[in-house]
Amino acid sequence: MKTLTCSLTILALAANAHAASVNVVHGIDGRDLGAAKDLPVDIAVNGTCSLKGVKFTQSAQVELSPAAYKITVHPADGKCGLAPVITENVTIPNDSSRSFSAVASLTRTGAPKLAVFNNSKDFVFPPAVSTRHLAVAQAVSVTYRSRDLGKPQSFRIRNGSAATVALLGTRLTHSATISAGSSRKQLARVEGVARGNFIVYNVVGSAKNGFTIIREKLAP
Repeated sequence: MKTLTCSLTILALAANAHAASVNVVHGIDGRDLGAAKDLPVDIAVNGTCSLKGVKFTQSAQVELSPAAYKITVHPADGKCGLAPVITENVTIPNDSSRSFSAVASLTRTGAPKLAVFNNSKDFVFPPAVSTRHLAVAQAVSVTYRSRDLGKPQSFRIRNGSAATVALLGTRLTHSATISAGSSRKQLARVEGVARGNFIVYNVVGSAKNGFTIIREKLAP
């Protein structure tokens, strides 16, 4: 496995030193790193092995108060004892932002990374739907359809980026079609209902071993 060490500061501001909810998602298909698909990992926060044996597509939540944290992702041994494959420095200052997603994923070139999203900033009024491109692939196209939207809305998104639409009114059934680049070759199609929630579709995996959609349902 490759090792990625980088530094990330989540810029937030805020009112109280209340803990933020961080949804940690395992979005690395082990086959893309020459390992088993499930690729179980342990995740440590500031040296404490907080999550153990998390498998591909699984997620778990941790509560983090405003502070600086070192998050490391290790091949699973039940105690975060093996060399980390991802090391990320994350700062959560005091802020009204209370919801984040941290997705273990791969860059466009296949390097492991922890992609962190400020859900409180990305989503303002519920309900809304977002697609996050975190797969080993060039840019993809996503088209949202909903009676509420009127005509379909299409976006082209690069690895590490997202496309979000708000669903206003009461007809909140939606679908999203994800295609390869500007072509019409369909990679995945998802659909659901958003009632007062934020729905995130994380596109992970690769063209080589297949794309996977990991769905997150986030409270406003």
